[in-house]
Amino acid sequence: MDFIEIVFDRPLPTDVDRDDVEDDLNEALEGLGEVTGAGTGLGSSNLDVDPGANRSEMLDLVFRVLADLGVGDAARVRPGDGEVWIRPSEWRPT
Repeated sequence: MDFIEIVFDRPLPTDVDRDDVEDDLNEALEGLGEVTGAGTGLGSSNLDVDPGANRSEMLDLVFRVLADLGVGDAARVRPGDGEVWIRPSEWRPT
């Protein structure tokens, strides 16, 4: 897997849905990367982001968009291959 995965496994704020996050991410990432996939399952939904060339810059933007939308720890992010997941409250910008 070469993409950044975002999973929403807790309720989102009532005025935000996955499509809002996708739209804001695509706007913030314009020219750098893009949302390349989305899905919904039992009790969760997800977005896949193509990180382009600079993964650390992309992660900073992803977490900034999540913060701006007030998503909080309803999201968890897997920055790439592996089992590491990061909640927005755990993110330390590079």
